[in-house]
Amino acid sequence: MELNGYRIFLANDGLFKLDGGAMFGVVPRPVWERFFTPDERNRITLATNVLVIKYGKYTALVDLGMGDKFNEKQLSIYDIKREKNLLEDLSSRGVNREDVTHVIVTHGHLDHTGWATIYHHGEIVPTFPNARYYMQADTMDEIRNANEKTRPNYNYLNFENLDERIELVNDDEEIFPGVELVKSGGHTKGHQIVMLHTGNETLCHFGDLIPTSSHVKPSYIMAYDLYPMESFERKKELLVRAVEGRWILLFEHDPVTPVARLMDMEKYTLEKMNL
Repeated sequence: MELNGYRIFLANDGLFKLDGGAMFGVVPRPVWERFFTPDERNRITLATNVLVIKYGKYTALVDLGMGDKFNEKQLSIYDIKREKNLLEDLSSRGVNREDVTHVIVTHGHLDHTGWATIYHHGEIVPTFPNARYYMQADTMDEIRNANEKTRPNYNYLNFENLDERIELVNDDEEIFPGVELVKSGGHTKGHQIVMLHTGNETLCHFGDLIPTSSHVKPSYIMAYDLYPMESFERKKELLVRAVEGRWILLFEHDPVTPVARLMDMEKYTLEKMNL
């Protein structure tokens, strides 16, 4: 999609699986099964949609998929399936690692930070050598001070030797023209969403605040959310604005409807779009 000088598209790091019950929290299985068919281990298939924003000299990525730093046990748990990985997909679309200037991390979980680093001659190095990595200061605090509940959600190899590249943000900040980081909280204390404002259009990348289009109802909140009532309130607030402004909405983990407009706040009707 071309919008007033911005080139916007979705890259992909393949599919993976998470527990369906955990993805929908208190929503009963007969309800969420209308959206996702679970496998024999109760897992549902999710996407890794990576937003790419190109504008002038800037190339930004929003989140980084699953990456390649998993042991055999983790590979079995997440059942990652790919025709090509994120780096290969970007390259096929004309984006090389050296081209990326901004990496935006919505939060630190392993399915959003996988390609932050790579192995190079046996050493872990930043994947994008010319990029700054933007995350909320609270996100880094959560990574460094994880507890028994939160620690399994991180792959610490994704942050190794990355400190000199990281830009810590406090609350909301525009990082280049039109691209705004908005601290949302909810899923994690440091979770942020990404807004692109251009002309009469607003594009909103929800990260894990609204991971799929099936989570668009404010009460459909993941068990993974550390602050569920905050998620509920922020979703309502943002979705009212989305309807009024006819925002373009991006759902990072949706394998079928990654982009849509929300048409109303009663039935939560979505109009599917393409980038």
